[in-house]
Amino acid sequence: TIDAKEIPDNVGVLLSRKIMQLPRQCQYCMKLLACIGSKCDASTLLGIMAKSKNLEGDFGGKMFDFAVDEGLLKKEGSNYVFVHDQIKQAAYSLIPENERCHLHLWIGSQVWANKSAAPEKALFIVVGQLNKGSPLMTDAQQRIQLAGLNLQAAQKSKSLAAFVPEAFYLNTGINLLDKASWADEYDLFLQLYVSCAEAEYCIGNFDEMNKKLEAVFGHARCLDDKLVSFFTLVNALFAQGKGHQASEAGLLVLSQLGESFPTYSDLKSIIVVEFVKTKQLIKEKTDDDFLTMNALADSHKIAAMRMMLLLAHHSFVTSREIFFLIILRMVQTTINHGICDESAFALASLGSMMGNTFGDYDGAHRFGQISLRLLERTNSKNAISRVHTVVFIFIHPWIAHYRTCLKPLKIAYNEGYRSGNTITAVIAATNIYTISLLCGEELGVMDKMLRKYFQRMVEQKQELYWKYCIPFWQAVAYLMGEPNDPGQLSEEAMDEEQLLKEALENNRVRAAVLIYHIRSWLAYIFGNYEKAAKMTEEKQSITLLPNPHYLTCNYLFIDGLVSFEMVRKTGETKWKTIAQNSLEEIEKHALNPPINSEHKLFLLQAESAYIAGDIEIAQRKYDDAIRSADKNGFVQDQALANERAGHFYSNRSNASLASRYYGQAHSIYLKWGAKRKADHIIQSHR
Repeated sequence: TIDAKEIPDNVGVLLSRKIMQLPRQCQYCMKLLACIGSKCDASTLLGIMAKSKNLEGDFGGKMFDFAVDEGLLKKEGSNYVFVHDQIKQAAYSLIPENERCHLHLWIGSQVWANKSAAPEKALFIVVGQLNKGSPLMTDAQQRIQLAGLNLQAAQKSKSLAAFVPEAFYLNTGINLLDKASWADEYDLFLQLYVSCAEAEYCIGNFDEMNKKLEAVFGHARCLDDKLVSFFTLVNALFAQGKGHQASEAGLLVLSQLGESFPTYSDLKSIIVVEFVKTKQLIKEKTDDDFLTMNALADSHKIAAMRMMLLLAHHSFVTSREIFFLIILRMVQTTINHGICDESAFALASLGSMMGNTFGDYDGAHRFGQISLRLLERTNSKNAISRVHTVVFIFIHPWIAHYRTCLKPLKIAYNEGYRSGNTITAVIAATNIYTISLLCGEELGVMDKMLRKYFQRMVEQKQELYWKYCIPFWQAVAYLMGEPNDPGQLSEEAMDEEQLLKEALENNRVRAAVLIYHIRSWLAYIFGNYEKAAKMTEEKQSITLLPNPHYLTCNYLFIDGLVSFEMVRKTGETKWKTIAQNSLEEIEKHALNPPINSEHKLFLLQAESAYIAGDIEIAQRKYDDAIRSADKNGFVQDQALANERAGHFYSNRSNASLASRYYGQAHSIYLKWGAKRKADHIIQSHR
């Protein structure tokens, strides 16, 4: 038999000769299989051969089994499979070139004629065969029909999140119609070009996407026929970091749909007015009222809701005011006109606004639950990723352990990519690795996780989000001991200084704050308090936008630790103010729920008591912080609390207790995977 693993390139001729030594009918069977591909199920093959004039008698199955015995094919379940691609190529080469297109057309027609048993499986075989035989198609109607079949294959590929094959089928369909005109086959042209632009966006092929969009905008007869392409354009502009252009395009479309937004007015005053208006609308509504609303029927209102959803995702990163206005308008549209797929996201976002901006956590929880129940009513797979990203990033962390958000966010990530909602998928990914790191996930696991998400974001050309990933990845690698400098990770990652400069220049406030925070955190735990203080001051100068509970708490936590250290060193009032503010805010956050922030509060209280000279309180609070962090699984904070307790006892000349706490910190850092930090403890406290 033939070895399937290693066949040199120069044996094609030898393989062809070996096949030619087989019985004629066996050769023909192998040629048919080679036309179809590397494998095909037996029922399909036998159905084709039953119609062949080149086979006499019922020899089809026996001929394939004969090829299996010769080591040329193998049987995998119901499929016959070529043992090696070069065997397939050798079999295909035995078909005269002038007969290949005819054979492909014949196979395609036979499979299509017998498609009833397995129509979906037959579709891809038929389209593949007819596409290969299409050079012989001279009849315009045949080419139009084949273009339609390519559209069907593309739609099926999209449902499987197979965007590369989808784009291939759509481009093939377009090329089949190169002699037709938009006027003659308008609907087919429109579907092919609109879908192809969207598919090219999904695989990050923006040049080809733009060509298809130009064709749509140049030939579409009305606004309705352009809407899907406008969504593709706005998504693509955001993905390329062209947020201003994307927002302009989206707001222009909304104005054409009857939903105009102010952009240069006093937005804060308008938000207050719109929020009061929205509260009046929801005031008399029960949960069941929301769940039993009529479906939104106005097609332009539905399109407006879709565009507002898209702009909301991105304005959340760039403009708090625009985000609030969009969400309030979406809620008002839902109440006044009816429920659609986007309504669940709007109500979840309203809940997020109520909790994170106005401190109404009961209201936040209520609308989070309503949005999840609406998902069940609408049964919209597309809405799952959107709603989960809001509920389990901005609402659920106020009522449960951060880790309980990970599973729903992973569902959001997978559903987002499956349904083509790339933006919500990358938002989910961003928060999955953020929560995982803040919950003390082992750093080796974090490195693999960040690498996976980073590479996929780069492949999808989601520039804004892969750049957001880099500071986390660099911090993880540095803690593990990989690069010598946390700002120098690898050639594929940008320099952190460049990232920070770009974030500040483009008003990407969240990204800038994140970079300052991570720098401050690393500097603090490695004992470089002056650098940590500088980063904290830089961050304090930026007006913070609403953040998820876990980020807000961590920002306050590190700001407080740095500030207490600087109070101890300098006694300056500005540091006392920041430290006290952090402590007071953490006290509030520790109430909702204690499981996430209690240990942070205890450690800040310990540092505060230490400075105030309340030694007994400090001792108790350090131990409380250690126990709470251990109990709730925040391993990195458990290690830090042990280390801070070690500093406390060392400064009080209690070498024995200091050594014990330093030893525990060292062991826990190693457990976390932070080898460089564990080594730092040994070097600093010998």
